[in-house]
Amino acid sequence: MTYIDALIIDDEPKLTEVLKLKIEQHCPDIKVLGSAQNIVEAKEKIELWNPKLIFLDITMPGGSGFQLLDQIENINFEIIFVTGYSEYALDALKVSAAEYLLKPVKTNELIEAVEKVKVKINQKEEAKRYQLLKHNIENVGKQDSKIVIPGQKSYEIVNIKDIIRCEGVQKYTYIYMMNGQKFLSSYNVGVYKDMLTNYNFYSVHKSHIINNNHIKRYLTEGTIIMIDDSTVPVSRRKKDEFTSKILGI
Repeated sequence: MTYIDALIIDDEPKLTEVLKLKIEQHCPDIKVLGSAQNIVEAKEKIELWNPKLIFLDITMPGGSGFQLLDQIENINFEIIFVTGYSEYALDALKVSAAEYLLKPVKTNELIEAVEKVKVKINQKEEAKRYQLLKHNIENVGKQDSKIVIPGQKSYEIVNIKDIIRCEGVQKYTYIYMMNGQKFLSSYNVGVYKDMLTNYNFYSVHKSHIINNNHIKRYLTEGTIIMIDDSTVPVSRRKKDEFTSKILGI
């Protein structure tokens, strides 16, 4: 069985235990990794565990559930709001909540909400696998082909030739485009290294991949100037290989 990792964020320990017990008894494919009682603790655990699902209380000491979401740059998980206040239901929908539950949580409503979330998670993963497989198999080595960039709320489909460079930041990757756009991908930079090497891209640094077609200038100190005038460092261990293999000098 493939489990969906989940985190419960609620300032009431007793209600958290009850919800966790209900999940264990009635939603066997949901694995509760733990819980948090405030938004500071919650943010730390989200970044540490990277759960696919969050059960989020709205009103907590020190900050609301919405304030927590405002602090998270890349929301790549589904949310089920759990609240004692029915008036928050509309707000939950506005921030694209998967579902909302009113306290005390009813078992049938919990099961229904979880089933809806599972469908959304599976659809995202299936679409991701299909699109990446299709582009990688049918268009290997062609910069005129397209690549799918999975983002926070959508999948961007761009021409590979229009990518100037990729920059890894923690577990995510910024994709810089010829038209000045910048996309944040939920994939780490290592994934793009594997995907783009055969498309005339080169990994000059553990955090940087460049499109060789868009190099403007190379400074012997170990800095590349790209066509958009952005600068990219070349790691010391890559300098010799870069100058001989890519620049041919």
